[in-house]
Parts: sequence; structure tokens; C-alpha cells
Amino acid sequence: MLVPSDNRLPMHARLRDALASRIAALEWASGEAIPSEQELAKTYGVSTSTMRKSIEHLVREGLLERRQGVGTFVRRPSFDGSLFRWFNFEDASTGGGRTVPESRLIEREVVDATSEIARGLRLPEGAKVVRVLRLRLWAGKPVICEDLYLPHPLFEPFVTMDEQEIGPLLYPIYERAFGQVVTSVEDELSLGQADAVKSRLLEVKTGDPLIVVERTSFGANGAPIDWRRAYGRSDRFRYRVRLT
Repeated sequence: MLVPSDNRLPMHARLRDALASRIAALEWASGEAIPSEQELAKTYGVSTSTMRKSIEHLVREGLLERRQGVGTFVRRPSFDGSLFRWFNFEDASTGGGRTVPESRLIEREVVDATSEIARGLRLPEGAKVVRVLRLRLWAGKPVICEDLYLPHPLFEPFVTMDEQEIGPLLYPIYERAFGQVVTSVEDELSLGQADAVKSRLLEVKTGDPLIVVERTSFGANGAPIDWRRAYGRSDRFRYRVRLT
């Protein structure tokens, strides 16, 4: 098997890109063991130490995980529920315990990307994108309202998919139906205000302060898979950090 031919990169970096491409192409399923370092080194015609360095890159990036005495496995980070870490919602019916988030798709349509959306998805301004308005609930209570955008035409079938087929979490359907694996996300927090739509969905007053989480989800090749703005109730906002 050939190694990508960009000679400007060191061999271990080129091997990292080659393996990441195979992971992104779903050659190995989530939780599946990849071939051993020795096998991969033989396949690519490199030393075991060079292959080991490439795999370590992917372990640090979260695409792979090592299990001592067993092997190296494809890792699928779970980011879908991580937006909820910014908010404090408890389920009184379970004595303060946590429940599984719910999701409702309010709107789905194909639109032209504004300059802001195009910048978030790294697309030309005016490019077609799939827009999704989604409401997230916790124990039946509205928590987060999301304006979410996906590249078109790759995600065009998402517009008409049955909501039951999609389910409450989007990243698994990205992988299962579209072959797109989210390997990392980037969040940026700011403050905003509830407009008429968000006040209705989040059960707050128009003009009330909201916490805005701008998120970009990236694939194994570093390209954005989705870009969104999530709006959450400020009275439930929490931020905790430990400095050492």
C-alpha cells in the first residue's frame, strides 16, 4: 500500500494521514482493532518505530485508543451530549439524577450559506447548505435550541429522513448514513438574547439573556462536518474549571 507522496512532510506524519483517511472511510468500525504495528509497518514498507510514532499521533488526537495487552482500537469520541455540560439540569423525578437528552427537529431546509455560515463550514459564500433547527430537552424540559448547518449535497437526504431513523443524537447518524465521522469539536461561548422563536421554544421571555455556544464539528481530515449555534437558558448556565 502506498504512502501519500507529499515529501514535505516527515514519513510518520504522512503515515498518520494515511491511517486517518482509512479511519474516516470507515475501513475499521468503531471499537474494532486495527492491524498490529508490525503488520501495518510491513504493509507500508516502513520500520515498526516509524509506524508506532504515527499511531501515537492518532492516539493523542483521539482517533485511536490503546488497550494494554489487547491492541489498538478505533475510538469514536462521544460529543453529542457535551453541550449539556454548560448547563445544570436535574431530573426531579429521579432525585436529581441525570437522564438521556431528547431531541426534536423543528425545521429542516436547504438554504444559501451566508458569509458567517460559509466561514464556519469553510465553503464559498452562497453555497447550498442544509439548515436544521433543533430543540434539545432534558427530562422533558427545553434546554438548548440549535441552528445547525451541514454541507450540501452530501447531507441533502437529511432533509427528508424520518425523525425516528435519525434519533436523539446526530453524530451516529452522520457516520451510519453519510460516512462522516466526527473526531473533534470546538466550542466558543458568548452571550445573546432570545428572539421570538427562541423565547417560544425555550419558554423564556423575548429579550431574555441566553448563553450562546458556537460549535464546529470536525472530521478526521480536519474539515468541518457541521457548524452550529446553540442557545441555552442563562439561568441554568454553569462554568467550572480547576486550575493547578
